[in-house]
Amino acid sequence: MTSSTDLTEHPTSAGPADTPDPPAPTPRRRGGPPRPRAPFRPFHLFFYLLLGGVALSSISAYAWVFNVSMKTNSEFISSPPWQIADTWRWDNYVNAWDQANIGLFFGNSVVISVASTAIGVVLAVFAAYPLARITFRFSGVILSTFLLGLMIPWMVTFAPLYLIMQDLGLLDSQLGLILVYATYNLPFNVFVLVGFMKTLPYDLEEAAAMDGAGPARTFISVILPLMGPGLASVAIISFLQNWNEFFYALLLIHSPEKMPLPLGLFQLGQAADYGTNWATLFAGMMITVTPVLLGFAVLQKQVTKGLTAGAIKG
Repeated sequence: MTSSTDLTEHPTSAGPADTPDPPAPTPRRRGGPPRPRAPFRPFHLFFYLLLGGVALSSISAYAWVFNVSMKTNSEFISSPPWQIADTWRWDNYVNAWDQANIGLFFGNSVVISVASTAIGVVLAVFAAYPLARITFRFSGVILSTFLLGLMIPWMVTFAPLYLIMQDLGLLDSQLGLILVYATYNLPFNVFVLVGFMKTLPYDLEEAAAMDGAGPARTFISVILPLMGPGLASVAIISFLQNWNEFFYALLLIHSPEKMPLPLGLFQLGQAADYGTNWATLFAGMMITVTPVLLGFAVLQKQVTKGLTAGAIKG
């Protein structure tokens, strides 16, 4: 017969004394687990140096334009190109905005770029939703037709487009330029939004259908709120293209009071060739470039997220 002393001195394996202590929780980085870093390879150094050179050249060009915009015309002509301005003359920007009509050109570019971007994005959303979420015959053919627009260069379309705009009475009209820009951006916008919509789970639409929501209500209340990164990416890229476009503005706009910024700077550059008003020209360049750079720097994460989301699914 086993005594109580033996039980005390020799506890069984099921007793609490043999229970191992739970392992200490591994400290996690705030915001999620740390991401593994790719190992460094020697050929990576080549790409780092290449990208660094491109970044350095872009920053140097921006700094040079800013430095010249602070000089007088005589100082720009007589001094070496990289010589620092003697005095920062901010009145060059005032003269460019008022006397050189950069303010008028800036307002025209805002109206044209915002309107064409809005029209292009809205049309692309309504075109991409059935192509990405609804299975129907010839959907692949329709998507391929949109993608053909990415393969056609602008230069081969200017002659028929000019005749079409002339027949419609839209020459020398900001409305005509807005419609042209919106149409040009449509293939790229559809391509990106179709890829983004395919990454959204179909369970959301099934749940909305079980709750009695129709296709329109599902699109507005379920799909559209989830498309923030995709819409932001196509809107920013379209806006930048519309803001910087020069060729069709030169082809379709003739009146100075309707010109966007790129065309206005071109006219100002021609005036600088004959009137040596270089400081005003470079000040106008800074006014043109700086808002776009700041906007892209703030929203670059949204652009990257929207463009890479479509790569998850084929």
